[in-house]
Amino acid sequence: MRHTLIAIGLASAMLFGVPAQAGFNEGMTAYKAGNYAVAYKEFDSAAREGDKFAQVMAATMCLEGSGVARDVKQAAYWFEKAANAGHSYAQYAIGMLYMAGDGVSKDTRKGLVWLKASADQGSFFAQTTLGDAYANGIGVTPDKGRALDFYRQAANQNYAVAQLKLASAHYLGDGLPKDPVEAYKWTFLSSSQLDGARSLLAKLRQELTPAQVAEGERAARAWQSQSAQR
Repeated sequence: MRHTLIAIGLASAMLFGVPAQAGFNEGMTAYKAGNYAVAYKEFDSAAREGDKFAQVMAATMCLEGSGVARDVKQAAYWFEKAANAGHSYAQYAIGMLYMAGDGVSKDTRKGLVWLKASADQGSFFAQTTLGDAYANGIGVTPDKGRALDFYRQAANQNYAVAQLKLASAHYLGDGLPKDPVEAYKWTFLSSSQLDGARSLLAKLRQELTPAQVAEGERAARAWQSQSAQR
């Protein structure tokens, strides 16, 4: 979980369109140049001034021990600050830390609240995690229907992990009727990114009729066309 947060956190924080602010910009320049100690100093200074984007970068660097000694408690502190300021990724990150009890006392209820806040802002990472929570009864009453709703939200943002979970549900009839064509569609869509999807795709091509394969591919390409227009 820690490495996932680090990888996603750095990418997410740098992809946000952020206003030009002293400290944060200098931190990003230093970070991109590999001057991590300087970058952390700039982010930490801007974070203390209330810059939520700097708070996310300072938290992420504390989490990975980049430019500063690894300190998960300090990472959680800055993530929660940014989460309270409405930063979607920070809400996801602090939610995950509460779920795991990493850097904070474990609090599944609080973790789910933060994940829901992030999901409501469109985070497909949070949507997929909430899907897993409802699928497996983690802190909530198991509810396959709600799990699938969250997976669909993430899958419709082209998140391959959620697409494969949705494909598996259609293939197995887990929480909904079996639908090999829908299973093929979602597997096809996720197969460019996930090895597991490629394996399932090969299996489906052996099991389905040529007509079903063709129908699944048409459905996938129609989805891709509609997605490109959004």
